[in-house]
Amino acid sequence: MMDVMSDDVGVDSGKGENQMNEEVPHVDVKKAKVDEVIPHVDAEIACTGKYDHLSREMQEYYVGVPYSWEYVEDSKGWFVIETSKNYKFYFNKKTNEKTWKCPKEVEILMKKKQGKRAINKSGEKNDNCHFSDEQHCNGYGTTNDYAIGDNKSCGITNSKWRNSYGKIDMEKILREYKDLLIEKNMDKFCKYDNVLAHILYDQRYLNVPKELRKEYFHKIIKEIDEDKKRELKMLIENFQNLLSKVGDEIVYPFNESDAISLLKGKEGFEGNHTKNWNFTRNKLLKEFLEKKKKDMEKEMEQNFEIVLNNHLKEASPGGWIKIKNNLGKNKKYEILSYDKKNQIFQSVSQKLLEKRKNKCSPNDQELYPQRSRGSRTWEHDEKTSVRHSKDGRVSGKERANMDERNLFLSLLHEKLKKPTMDENILKYDTFPMKKYSNFEDAFKIPTDLTKDERYKNIRLSDMEKFDLYKKFINSYINSKRDMFEKLLHEVPINYVNKSIHDIIKLVDKEDRIFTSIKLEHLEMVFSKWKNYKIREAKKMFTDYLKKSNFVKYNSDERDNYERLLGVLSQDLSYELLKCVPMERESIIKERIKELKAEHEKNKNLAEKLNR
Repeated sequence: MMDVMSDDVGVDSGKGENQMNEEVPHVDVKKAKVDEVIPHVDAEIACTGKYDHLSREMQEYYVGVPYSWEYVEDSKGWFVIETSKNYKFYFNKKTNEKTWKCPKEVEILMKKKQGKRAINKSGEKNDNCHFSDEQHCNGYGTTNDYAIGDNKSCGITNSKWRNSYGKIDMEKILREYKDLLIEKNMDKFCKYDNVLAHILYDQRYLNVPKELRKEYFHKIIKEIDEDKKRELKMLIENFQNLLSKVGDEIVYPFNESDAISLLKGKEGFEGNHTKNWNFTRNKLLKEFLEKKKKDMEKEMEQNFEIVLNNHLKEASPGGWIKIKNNLGKNKKYEILSYDKKNQIFQSVSQKLLEKRKNKCSPNDQELYPQRSRGSRTWEHDEKTSVRHSKDGRVSGKERANMDERNLFLSLLHEKLKKPTMDENILKYDTFPMKKYSNFEDAFKIPTDLTKDERYKNIRLSDMEKFDLYKKFINSYINSKRDMFEKLLHEVPINYVNKSIHDIIKLVDKEDRIFTSIKLEHLEMVFSKWKNYKIREAKKMFTDYLKKSNFVKYNSDERDNYERLLGVLSQDLSYELLKCVPMERESIIKERIKELKAEHEKNKNLAEKLNR
């Protein structure tokens, strides 16, 4: 029977003794065998084989099956095996000796450890000790002695987990255990076997019964994670309340440093002073400032448009540019970019010109007064190709030309949904008059535009039309890029390995949006999106490798590495990096390198413990 008991427990000779002291191997109750002990019968009589004739089921009924095992510290290979009915069996792994009686060596070690424990307790009495040490070693004890499942007899453990009343203060022990894990910054990504070296010698860890250490480690880690989530949620709410109170005091240009100096010292800002909170707080603050800036930009856009419209409708078109420039210099509108101001100006001026054209004839003397060139000094505005006087007034001829230019651009935007973009023509600085008879033939302007009465009345030269058409094409390309970028935001990371052709088919299912534009114009936007998604995929794959149990310190060996790749290839994060195989392999090797360093560290620690 003793042979069977030792075999069923399955002590692995390849493990270190300290490691074996921390793990309780699984015992198959169906396969476990017991023989010789009958309850209330002396162990020495039981060892004579008097009850060998009993069936296996009867033996298990009387003695129980192997339940747990524990290494006797400082001994020469002795293990104590406890059955499910609180009997103890002694097995020496080195000599293969088995006995139900407590060996002399074990008894001496127990007394020695009991003496140390007595000194540590400073004379504290143990009211629960109803049995002698020898009785405990022979496997006798009350049911209450084994209620927790800790092998507290024989002095095998150093845990001080009983108070002066002989009761287990588990609440205090677990609270201290939790404090230890918090102190060591343990989180949900920590594995018990990997972090054991950091807590192994701490008394708060040793106080926990051995059979419960690993189980409560996982429970407490989960509890700590939930505590952190609740605390973070509360901190976020407090910080958002603080921002809503002092938000009006944070003004343009909404610098993060200015906001921090204003918020610093306040309770909702300081939080719990952890790195995680500082990162979350800075992210929330940045989002708040960006939203505040966007809201102000939107408000200023509307305000600038209203003010500009009020000024322009009271002035002649010749003075509009000066009015726009003067308004643009106002500090109130410095949050708006130069391009945004010009865009608003173009929109407002075009609407006003359309209204005036509908109300006035081209010969209207009020709109196009005859002026003497000699009475005024004229300047040339290079941006609009319009000549105006120093006092901001434009000649009637130049004003008519500007109106026609605006009308021409307006008609292009209205009629040309798929404009011709012939690079052979657009590459010229001036219109190639020798190659083409006119502008309309060169760019194949559709008849619905050329037959429009408004277009027929435009008296711009082919050179002027060519310059305006190039500006229109640039604006058209930029609008398509903006639309493509917006559509890419909705494309999930699963499509990161697709080509630009596949992505365009995905976002433009009806094939109407990007048919008139060359793919090379969208390449830059696509590359930017793809690089961003690849960075996301790398982070996902790195996190997966850290959590995975498949990657070992020796996974870089040839056979192991091939098997590892076969397993990893089943995960989505691995497949997402198909477009960058070299970088993916580099991430795997970097993780193996980390595990090698960790293995060497643990190996050195184990060698020190076994000395």
